[in-house]
Parts: sequence; C-alpha cells; structure tokens
Amino acid sequence: MKKLNIKPFFAILFTVIILASCKKDKDEFSPAPTITGLEIGSNNSKIGYPGNDIHIEGEIFAPANLASVALEIHPKTGTGWKFEQVYTEGFVGLKNAEFHKHIDIPANAVLGLYHIHIKITDQAGQVTEVESELELKKDASLPVVTGFEVGANATGTDLHMEANVTAVNKIARIVAEVEGTAWKKEFVYTDAAMVGQTTYNFHKHVNITEAPIGHYHVHLKVVDQAGKEIEVEEHFDKK
Repeated sequence: MKKLNIKPFFAILFTVIILASCKKDKDEFSPAPTITGLEIGSNNSKIGYPGNDIHIEGEIFAPANLASVALEIHPKTGTGWKFEQVYTEGFVGLKNAEFHKHIDIPANAVLGLYHIHIKITDQAGQVTEVESELELKKDASLPVVTGFEVGANATGTDLHMEANVTAVNKIARIVAEVEGTAWKKEFVYTDAAMVGQTTYNFHKHVNITEAPIGHYHVHLKVVDQAGKEIEVEEHFDKK
C-alpha cells in the first residue's frame, strides 16, 4: 500500500494559522495617541508673562484609550522656573479629549526661553511626546486681572463672576468662557461702562441652568484697545 504523505497538509495548515495570527494581531493593533492643534499662549504666541498664567491646549486622540497626560516646562538652558504635572482626571479611558490647562507663572520666574514637553500615554502603554517652546517676557502694558472670583448659587442656576481689571491701553472687551466636560458657553462683554476705561470692576451674573451637574472652568480674557490680551482661570462645582 502506498504511504500517504501528510507533510504538505501540515505545512499548509501551519501557514494558515500563522497568517490568521498575524491578521488578528494587525486587527487588534491600535495606533499611538496623537495631539493636534497645539496652542501655547494667546493666539499661539508661545509667550508667557510672569505673574500671569499661560494657557496650553490641543485635541488628543487615543484609539487605545487614554491613561494619562504629562506636562513639563523647564528652562532651555541654565536655571529658572520648572513645572511638572501628570493629569489623569478627565482623561482616563477616553479616546477623544481636549487638553486645556492654564498654568500659573510665578511673578519671580526667570525670563528667557523654555521648553514645553507633553507626554501622552494610552492604556496599551504607547507613548507620544510633543515639544514646543515658550518665552517668558515682561510687558508692563498688558491688562491685569486681580481678585477673580466665581461661584454658583445653591440652585445651580446662576453663576457669579467678579474681578478687578486694569488696562493701560484701555479695555476693548472682556470674554468669559464657562467650560465643563459636557457643556461650554461663551459670554462677550462690551458694555459702554467698561469700553475705553483703564480700570473697571467686572461683576456679572450668567444663567447656567442648562449646564449639567459637574466641575467647571471659567476663563476670563481681557482684550485691550492695542490688541493685547490676558487670560485667567477659576473653577466651580455645580451640584
């Protein structure tokens, strides 16, 4: 009797298993996270001013879901102001997230060039790092905001905002943005009582009835008639 040669059969079977395994690995592979539209400072100026804050924002996409976002700021050379923070709240488990932070720059921060590093880690352990530059400058003609306070009333329908504003180039407008995870609204003020003034007590109440319960950021931006602007941030909880 002629013996059946089964080696070719096993060779074909082995090849099919390997190809199927490779296809499965390819199907399960998720690209590393990305960040787009990165903005450092007002209008992406990449300039910060000691005694004020610097806003940093960008859109994050993580197909394998986010684990954390780390931010580091340090001098390009020599010594100076340093900042390090790892953010997980509001990011863990999300595929899409807006990274929008306001970082206080100490009034005594050393002027000069700085590096900004943003490290995004997903739940598959993949890491994406991006880098940008920041320059710290002094500008005595910038608007100044002090005593910024915000607070929601007990029923969660009204938001109180108050601040003292000084602008040597005279006030052009004040913009307040209320931002939460699921709700955002912007309010622009050009009251006759404020426009053209060098000092102004900003005191407003806005309706937040539509805002869901949660934690909110309030960004207050003052723009002067020379086009210079400054932005500060506060927080509140709607219960």
